[in-house]
Amino acid sequence: MKKLKFIILASVLMFGSLQSCDKALDINTDPLAASSADPNAVLPFVFVQNSSRKVTELGTRICDVSQYISNTFNSPNRGTVSSFLTGNTWAMFYVQVMGNLSLVKADAATAGETSNNVNAIATILMASTFYEATSLWEDVPFSEALNGTDFPNPQFDSQQDVLNGVVAMYDEAIALIDAMPATGNFTITPASDMFYGGNIASWRVLANSLKLRTLMMLKSGGASVDGQINTALGQPLMESNDQAAFINYAGGPGAQNGMQTIITAFFGPDNESQDVFGPGDPIDELLSDSGDPRWDLWVARNDLDPPGNDLFPDPETSVLSNNIIRATLPDMLMMPAEIDLYKAQLALEGVAAAGDADTNYKNGITNSILWWGQDIPGVLSTVSSANIDAYVNSLSAPTMNEVYNQQYLAVFLQPVMAWNIWRINKVPVLSPPPNSTIGTVLRRFVYPPDEIAANPNTPADKPTSTPMWFEN
Repeated sequence: MKKLKFIILASVLMFGSLQSCDKALDINTDPLAASSADPNAVLPFVFVQNSSRKVTELGTRICDVSQYISNTFNSPNRGTVSSFLTGNTWAMFYVQVMGNLSLVKADAATAGETSNNVNAIATILMASTFYEATSLWEDVPFSEALNGTDFPNPQFDSQQDVLNGVVAMYDEAIALIDAMPATGNFTITPASDMFYGGNIASWRVLANSLKLRTLMMLKSGGASVDGQINTALGQPLMESNDQAAFINYAGGPGAQNGMQTIITAFFGPDNESQDVFGPGDPIDELLSDSGDPRWDLWVARNDLDPPGNDLFPDPETSVLSNNIIRATLPDMLMMPAEIDLYKAQLALEGVAAAGDADTNYKNGITNSILWWGQDIPGVLSTVSSANIDAYVNSLSAPTMNEVYNQQYLAVFLQPVMAWNIWRINKVPVLSPPPNSTIGTVLRRFVYPPDEIAANPNTPADKPTSTPMWFEN
């Protein structure tokens, strides 16, 4: 059955990829007939395209790279990255998402301060997309991207330059929000803003939180960003789950999370009965017998052994719970637990503005358990606040490794972020998958063949075992 699963999904995902590939993946080919864009029409398209591609192309194919899931279909975890995976993701980032957002941003800038809210949202979403692009490929077009007239063959910027540019974009967005007039602002409809329903104050918190995320990656690479981190810590950051940024899936036909779609389309009704997605070894090692309520929320048959690295579950192993692998599982961009745990790390490193390490550590764990056991839309299994408090209050003051472990758990089911957290901290310890061609955990994607053919400035691919700049 395990081999059959792989063959079926290889064929289906390849067919879907061929259907969705653009004729050319040159990021400077403008696929849009219009030269301007109504934000209330374009923003929903951007949210949907970005999320749907992430929960299918990335969510079902790279979530075993960081090993929070034991095995997935057509995964690049052994070292060979499919051109369909790279091409579809590249096109989604640069054409479907940033190509459209660049039009929204340009129109908003022309309209002036009353459209600062639109400009800020477009800027934040573009910055986050550049962050994810450099997370996958390292050097990517940034300073010359999205301007095919002036730069038909854009240069690829270094990862450090891209990340610094992303931080500057978040600062730009915050400044735009702060300069909004008191009245007369463009009305962003609730249906158009799938994160916050047009609440621009929430976008400001998100921008500063994403900025801290980016600064932590720069810090990992050795950049001198202490002053910028202190500035971010002095501005409002995410604190509670009602500030989380996520796309909610309704669960009906055409509106399901991609992981559940694979199960219902090709295997059966649900994950627990069909044994499609299982917990990776690190999830078992970190949560089993720990008393952490996430163990029961995330893992079914959790009295059995996990499937093992690079294997699908079977009836004799544990399996990921239907509580999380379901049609209505949200696609999460950022959660407050991530911020709490950055602050815990910084506090242990002696950053006074980060506050108390133990308090931040416990806040992060609390927010994560609250999300999965109470606050997540469509929650099926719940945990009482009393039980959460009892568990968290039993924890001792954290070591740095314990903070790193919790950072890993806090980005569960966020495939790019889970991979990033591991590449930054190297915690928890991950073993290379069996039969890996690179002898280590995958470190990067290769560039799409169509982009290589279209842009002579595309760098030569590095071996997929080569750590990125931010891992130094």
